[in-house]
Amino acid sequence: MRTNPPVSESQSQSCHACHAKSLELVPGSESLHRVTSDAKAWPPGSLIGRCRECGLVQTATTEAWLADIQRIYESYTIYHQGAGAEQSVFKQQDGRGSLRSDVLVEALSSRHELPAKGRLLDVGCGNGSFLKACSRALPDWELQGTEFDEKYQAEVEAIPGVSAMHGGKLEDVPGTFDVVSMIHVLEHIPDPIPVLKGIQGRLALGGLLFIEVPDCVRNPVMMLVADHCSHFSKESLASLVGGAGYREVEVADDWTPRELSLTARLAGVEVPARGSQSDAAEVLAGLEWQKACAGEAERLADEGEFGVFGTSIAATWLEAQIGNRASFFVDEDPARVGREHLGKPILAPGDVEEGAVVYVALPHPLAGFIAERLNGLGRNLRVVAPPERS
Repeated sequence: MRTNPPVSESQSQSCHACHAKSLELVPGSESLHRVTSDAKAWPPGSLIGRCRECGLVQTATTEAWLADIQRIYESYTIYHQGAGAEQSVFKQQDGRGSLRSDVLVEALSSRHELPAKGRLLDVGCGNGSFLKACSRALPDWELQGTEFDEKYQAEVEAIPGVSAMHGGKLEDVPGTFDVVSMIHVLEHIPDPIPVLKGIQGRLALGGLLFIEVPDCVRNPVMMLVADHCSHFSKESLASLVGGAGYREVEVADDWTPRELSLTARLAGVEVPARGSQSDAAEVLAGLEWQKACAGEAERLADEGEFGVFGTSIAATWLEAQIGNRASFFVDEDPARVGREHLGKPILAPGDVEEGAVVYVALPHPLAGFIAERLNGLGRNLRVVAPPERS
């Protein structure tokens, strides 16, 4: 039986989505270590809870949290583990990888039959990973991006098909677009409803909104990303976007592993966002699962040579939470193997010393597939998947 974390009525704060003063915080959430969205260790401090009105699980956007994200973004280094190369996603059974953006563009094109020509705006485009995938798959489309600063402007505008990268406010971007995308942006935004409404002015008639966010039911460590303030399930994501005035809202959880892919179009009538409290409880139960994973990893680290699978958010969080006990990291992405993460070597699975324990800090069923595959390499390794959620 699932045990849900207790919530504190006395610590009630305002929800950053619906603004009701009904945010119930989980006692002790502020004691858990955190990780930034660019996979750097970050000290504890997030106040996590759920809104009694709209059901959104979230991190309280306090002054301390705002100060944290300012410091995080000042030193943000996108995909630093792979020298700027985008993260790959891997098939569970055979470990074959593809760039995440290529997978997303292929899925988006096939589900919505994108025309041969059109205009796309990528909000929060970073160093242009999604725009590069669009350039490869949609060579006759005009592409543009936005970002809060101009750090990657030259790199983005060098992508074939990109006509401009805009800094500053979304409302200052001229023209309308057939597709507006937000790839791992919405979870960072306090007060997301006005932003979603603002995008409506950039959508052409019949235009498509495309949003990608972490799935915090299947990937609960994402609640401990210091610069994330909304922690979505399928239901709460659909409710939020529908409440901002969109229709034909569809949320898929099978485009990429442990992520949610939403598409929507404009609606004429706004519906207040109202999610399920049982759905929110399922998200929050992941915090207890994370604690159990850390406890198991600590015990394994005491037994001998110990490493952690992965070099992204889950692995970085676990290493901080267990007191930096890993001797190495293991990754299947060739762009990361041979480098260092948190000052420790990144090894390919076949390069791990025989007899070592490798902990897969990911949820099931993905962790089970990875452990089975790596244990099948025929070497004397002990690859351990965490306990399944009850």
